[in-house]
Amino acid sequence: MQPRRWTMAVCSVMLLGMACAAALSPPDARGPYDIAEFETGLVDASRNRSMDLRVIYPIEPEGQEVSQRALIVFNHGFLLAAAGYRSYGEHLASHGFVVAMPTFPMTFLNVHHAKLAQDIRFVIDHVLDASDDASHPLYGRVDPARIGASGHSLGGKLSLLEAATDERIRSAAVLDPVDEGNPLWKDLVRYPSVAPELMPDLHIPLLILGAELGSRLVTFSPCAPEDENYKRFYEAANPPAIEVTQIDVGHGQYVDDAADDVTDPCAVGDVSAEWVRASSVSYLSAFFLATLDESAEALAWLDARLAGDEADGRIRVRRK
Repeated sequence: MQPRRWTMAVCSVMLLGMACAAALSPPDARGPYDIAEFETGLVDASRNRSMDLRVIYPIEPEGQEVSQRALIVFNHGFLLAAAGYRSYGEHLASHGFVVAMPTFPMTFLNVHHAKLAQDIRFVIDHVLDASDDASHPLYGRVDPARIGASGHSLGGKLSLLEAATDERIRSAAVLDPVDEGNPLWKDLVRYPSVAPELMPDLHIPLLILGAELGSRLVTFSPCAPEDENYKRFYEAANPPAIEVTQIDVGHGQYVDDAADDVTDPCAVGDVSAEWVRASSVSYLSAFFLATLDESAEALAWLDARLAGDEADGRIRVRRK
């Protein structure tokens, strides 16, 4: 994969004194767009794979023509589903992103990381095809040159695994990614390791959020083992990359309250899950506005928010 630069567009004054962009809607608040959504089933006959897909997307104000938007593929954690991260999809869509949220085929005994990464590629293909289909709700809504990847836990790993080979993905922001496969045996075909092996292939802007308590043992195994957690992804990453450790936060606190109880064995901190979700989606929104929409204002907002949260003792930040 060829290196790509993190370019920030600075709003300039154009002919007749017209500004090039409207003022930024604060990423920590709901964005300016109304949203719509649909669900569909996808079948990749060539691989005998099927999955469900939820798409949440912005609606232009009445009388305004449909315009192409950046696409974000948001990938759920192990044994979870897209429904567990609905709040992220709604918030990102309100800021102008088309958000594709697949629910992957997996069971406790049958999970194949390499095939799941290929599922992400299939989802991207499907959404881009839909944007070219005049009969589809997404017609004309997706910009193929602006695609980002996000996800939690296994979904974070899968986002980076696919981004390492899919040059359409221009930036990635992940929530407490875990690189672990099956803890009982190694199978590098089924469970390819991303950090450090594949991180040198990634030359895109990265935002890596991590739960401080993710590696704390509660039952059989930590939900985010120390030697496979978010720090390993950051340490092996090419610049530009930002690591944000959320202090006294547990691995499962990113998931919406209405989600499945799969994350119950994970350590839980005293910080409210509501703050974890709200702060995380704020960081994600600003990051993707900066990297996909090339908003210098969003980048400045993110820098200021991270500095403020770090000064308040809520997070620790590393950059490269």
